Formats: sequence, structure tokens, C-alpha cells
Amino acid sequence: MTERQPDEGPAADQQPLQPEPHFARIVETLAVPALIWTGYLANPADKEAKPDLDLAKYQISLLEVLEQKTKGNLDKGEENFLADMLSTARLAYVRASARLAEHPPKQESQPAPSEEKEGQEKQSEKKD
Repeated sequence: MTERQPDEGPAADQQPLQPEPHFARIVETLAVPALIWTGYLANPADKEAKPDLDLAKYQISLLEVLEQKTKGNLDKGEENFLADMLSTARLAYVRASARLAEHPPKQESQPAPSEEKEGQEKQSEKKD
């Protein structure tokens, strides 16, 4: 991978090195969040894996659009990289869905509708 060198001069010290832009960067920009939202990768912000399958599905659909719109316009390496990343994201989504089905996240305990109604009746009795 080639890194772009910052321009020479006083401001050059303040500019971060940026990788060369290429097709794989576009794919990674879409695939990595999909893998984070499936829980396959930990979120770099908090180092935790917290799946959000709606967001993962959206990111995967963006990869699918990219695949459709670039069909026939990629070299073999780019085509394979996109296919591999899309396959990995889809598999991670399926596995995350299965995990969540087996072990649904614990929700805060909320009173059952009958308990809630009883609580409201008791409060109205106190007011009277």
C-alpha cells in the first residue's frame, strides 16, 4: 500500500498521511461498518461489539448497490474483493441474527399491561 506524502512546507507537519484512494477503500468504507454493526468487529469507539442488525442490513444493501452499479467495470481483483467483503458481511449478518434469536438482549423490566393498570387504579384511589 502506498501512502501519500504530505506537501512540503510549514503546514505539512500538521497534515496526517492519507492512503492512496482506490476502489478497495470505497468497499472498506461500506463493509467495515457492516461488520461492526453485526458484532463481527468491535466498535473502535468503545471497543465493544454491540450488534444493530438494522444498520448492518443497510450497510450491506449499500455494498449490494455498489456491486450492481459496477458490474462489468471492475478488474478481477476489485471484483473478487467486493464479492469477498459482501459475502463476509452477509455471513456475519446471518450469524448475528441467529445469535440474537438464541439469546435476545435483556430488556429493562416493564410492568405487564395488567400490572400497569392495577398501578394506575391504586394511584387514582389515593387521589380520591
